[in-house]
Amino acid sequence: MKGQLRAILATTTGLPGSSITDDANLTHDLGLDSLDTVDLMLQMENHLKVTIPDADYPKLQTVGTIYEYLRSKTV
Repeated sequence: MKGQLRAILATTTGLPGSSITDDANLTHDLGLDSLDTVDLMLQMENHLKVTIPDADYPKLQTVGTIYEYLRSKTV
């Protein structure tokens, strides 16, 4: 799943997946704005078959927190 997450982030940001670390912040390090973040969440929902409530978006600020969140949703 971490590979899928990095692939989605790489596509969204245009950065190589290998340069996206677990502690990378979506806004500060990856350059995503609020619309990019919503698009990212929708892509993750579609690719990983999970539901991410809008209220959870503010909690998901780094790649690592997103991964842990998704992992808890799919277990």
